[in-house]
Amino acid sequence: MRALMIEGDKFLSEICERVFREAGIEFFRALHGEEGLSSALKYRPDLIILAIILPRKDGFQVLDELKEHPETKEIPVIIFSDLGTKEDIDRCFNSGACEYLIKAHHTTEELLARAKAMMKVYT
Repeated sequence: MRALMIEGDKFLSEICERVFREAGIEFFRALHGEEGLSSALKYRPDLIILAIILPRKDGFQVLDELKEHPETKEIPVIIFSDLGTKEDIDRCFNSGACEYLIKAHHTTEELLARAKAMMKVYT
């Protein structure tokens, strides 16, 4: 299984990489939206974990582009964000996200459990 995390917080993405790799999941990281889009095409992950607050292109833009591109539109996306308003959550689900987790409410281990469940459903 392969996961891509598009997250501007380098420290958080490094922690997630360690947790996912220890679970036997191949893990790739991108630190901004543009890098995330190119990494999705390059690595063809089974799952994308996407932050909303990102440099260069925000997560809303990235999600829209992922779901419009024929090669990435079927990849399930978990939003892992600091934002938690109903409008933000609805916007992501309407754009094709499969799950929305608020960072302050979930540990990296909980993210891993959701990701593994999601990859089993979609792969």
